[in-house]
Amino acid sequence: MRVAEESGGAEGADGDGPAPGFLDRLPARTGGPALTVRATLVRAQAADRAGDAAAAQRLVGEALREARRECLRRPFIEAGPWIRPLLGTPANRELGRGWLTVRQGPHAAPARPAAPAHADAEQGAPVVERLSARERDVLQRLAQVMSTEEIAADLYLSVNTVKTHLKNVYRKLSVNRRGDALRRARELGML
Repeated sequence: MRVAEESGGAEGADGDGPAPGFLDRLPARTGGPALTVRATLVRAQAADRAGDAAAAQRLVGEALREARRECLRRPFIEAGPWIRPLLGTPANRELGRGWLTVRQGPHAAPARPAAPAHADAEQGAPVVERLSARERDVLQRLAQVMSTEEIAADLYLSVNTVKTHLKNVYRKLSVNRRGDALRRARELGML
């Protein structure tokens, strides 16, 4: 294994995991910004699992700074629940303000309607990307239990165009099915 050879061995002395500091010796920048952000988040999750909260918070901050340049949200959305408390810290919440956190507006996805005041971790949580006007139209018809063909006829679109809009809605809501899309859209106050 090349990484193991270059870093002096990936396994620790006991052979049951990475050697201490192994993740710090890995090259941080080997691809584009999205890859760099994802790699930094993997390192942050490893630090979090190892109980090194300071390193995890620092690495999430690095990922936020790198992602901010390109407004990359998806790596944070896909990271999972472990990242929420780290995004909720004051320093990281400030780094995500304006591009990663909830925006209020006519078509923005609002925060959970009745979030308790003590839910600091939820306030800095990433949200879905904004839906286009046509995607909102498709989502509204989806909520009316219309088939893809019915949506196409109602909006004077081709079936393939509707499928493309549905695929984009699913991606932006981080779901894979119609029912999940509707449930997520209701949670976010979009329906």
